[in-house]
Amino acid sequence: MKSSTKKKTIAPALVDQLEVLDNRCKLREYCIQNNIKTPDFFASDQFLKISEWAMKKNSFPLCLKSEKNLTNNQLIFVLKAFRELPEFFETIQAKTNKDKVIIEEFIEGKAYLEITVFDKKIRLISQISLSKTMKLQQKWRAFPLRLPDNIFAKIENIIKAFNKLTDNSTTIPLRFSFVIKNLEPILISINSDNNRLEYLDGWRETAGLEPLTSANYPSTTSKISKINFYKLKDKNYDFSDAAKLCDKSEVKYEQIGNKLNFMLSSKNSKDLAEDFEKANAVIKQIIESE
Repeated sequence: MKSSTKKKTIAPALVDQLEVLDNRCKLREYCIQNNIKTPDFFASDQFLKISEWAMKKNSFPLCLKSEKNLTNNQLIFVLKAFRELPEFFETIQAKTNKDKVIIEEFIEGKAYLEITVFDKKIRLISQISLSKTMKLQQKWRAFPLRLPDNIFAKIENIIKAFNKLTDNSTTIPLRFSFVIKNLEPILISINSDNNRLEYLDGWRETAGLEPLTSANYPSTTSKISKINFYKLKDKNYDFSDAAKLCDKSEVKYEQIGNKLNFMLSSKNSKDLAEDFEKANAVIKQIIESE
């Protein structure tokens, strides 16, 4: 009679909250351990294993990311076909000293949200739009948002699971990014930095918002604001004509290097949309004519 031995499965070590800010893998693992919805993912430093997971998943688009959490969606690629995998994998590893690469499902939801926590309180909710290119980038952000109570309650409960992080958010804002799908919030990322224009006093004043340090959700402003992002050739442009066309909205804009940030603020969403269409047409004409 042959004796059979069963292999023991070793449960992964519990992830400390403070690890999730620097490591995207740790964030996914922490979510799984705490029953928080998160994208299906796999991580490895070996191309063969990453490609095997992609073939088994066989559902595009997929996301390819560096394991290290970087700001402004750095080293995040949208994989639309298997043939793009080798180039994206090599690009990530070349810039991260051959660290692990994460491959995960790309969730297309009803809305993408950024929830800003500062000094333990939710201060601002913004909606974002993502460009449909191989590099994941934002096209615009609209704020402030007020969410349906049922969705906000779910998001608030998720944020409570990161109490160690929020307790430390007394000097730099903490930002939780979610995708909403089938009325369920799915946590995509957490970042801690000041690199949002809607955190800055001058931009907030135009948007009718209090300073971030004293703001509370939901905001009492009567305005809705939208910051649109454009990539330019590295030269100076004059966008004053585009700003003058926005006769129903307040305008604030700046060009920094090869980027244009153009914000409209209005009490009426229809007026905002109409002014944006006029300004956007002129801005694109200026950019494309050069």
